[in-house]
Amino acid sequence: MTNQTDRQTTIGIACGLGAALIWGAWPVVTSIGIQGSITPVQIVMLRFFIAGLILAPFAFRGPSSLQDWGKALVFSLCAGAPYAILVSSAFYFAPASHGGVVIPGTVLFISVLAAHFWLGDRLTRTRIMGAGLIILGLIGLAFGAAGGIETLGGDLMFVGGGIMWASYTFLLRRWPADGLLIASRVAVLSLLMFGLLSLFGVGAGLSEVPLETIVFQGLWQGVLSGIVAIILFNKAVGILGSGKASIVNAMTPAIAVLLSFLVLGEIPTLIEFTGLATIMVGIAVALGLRPKLKRAPKTYATLPEKV
Repeated sequence: MTNQTDRQTTIGIACGLGAALIWGAWPVVTSIGIQGSITPVQIVMLRFFIAGLILAPFAFRGPSSLQDWGKALVFSLCAGAPYAILVSSAFYFAPASHGGVVIPGTVLFISVLAAHFWLGDRLTRTRIMGAGLIILGLIGLAFGAAGGIETLGGDLMFVGGGIMWASYTFLLRRWPADGLLIASRVAVLSLLMFGLLSLFGVGAGLSEVPLETIVFQGLWQGVLSGIVAIILFNKAVGILGSGKASIVNAMTPAIAVLLSFLVLGEIPTLIEFTGLATIMVGIAVALGLRPKLKRAPKTYATLPEKV
C-alpha cells in the first residue's frame, strides 16, 4: 500500500513539474515569436485556433443554458483572447523574465485581496507579508527597468494581464464548474471572436509567417500551454491536493527567469534581479511555503541515582 501511495505521489509531482515547466517556458517561447516574424495577434490566433478545434467536442457536454454560456463568455473576456493579446503584446516592451514573474505575482496579490474582501477568507499575517513583498518587488522592477519607460509600459501590461487572470480565478470560485468544460468553452468562444475579427483584417499575414514558426508556436501555444499543462496541473491537484500542487506550481516564476537567462540571454540589472527575487519570495510566503525543519528529540535531565 505504501509503495502504491509513493508511486501516486511521484506521478503527482511529475505532473505538477511538467505543468510548471510548460508555463515557465511560455514567456520565453512567446518572446521568441514576438521578436521574430510573428505578431502577438497571430500567436493568439494560432493558440485558440488549435485549442478551440481540439476542445470543441468537450464544450457542449455540460449544462448549456443561456446563463451558462454567459458565464463562459465572461471567463473568455478574462482569460481568453483579450488576456492573451494583452500579455503577448507586452513582450514587445519587457523581458520574458518579467512576464514570468510579474503575472503570477499580480495574480496572487489580487487573489489574496479578493478572497479577503469578497469571499470572507481572512488575511493572515503570512499572506499580508507575502503580498507586501510582491508589491516591493513590483516597485523594484519599476525603478530598475533597464529599458526605461518602455519596459515599464510592458510591465504594466503584465500587471493588467495578472489582474484579468486573477479575476478569472476569482470567478471560478464564485461560479464553480468543471475545469475542462470551462477551458473548452473559453477556447471555443475565443476562436469565434477571432473568426469575427478576421473579417476586418485582424491577424492578416499569417500565411507569410515561416512554416516552422507556425508549427512551433501552434504546438506550444495551442497544445502544450492551452491543453496539456492544464490537464497535468489538474492531475497533480487530484493526486497531491491543491495545497501541495500549488507548492510545485510556485516554481513557474523561477523556471521562467532561468530559461530567460539560458535561452534569451536576458541579464537583469541588480535592481531588476532584486525585484524579481523579492516577488518570488513573496509568492512563496503568501502560499505558506517554508521548509520543514526536523526537530531534535527532546531530552530530559535525570537526577543521579542515590548511592
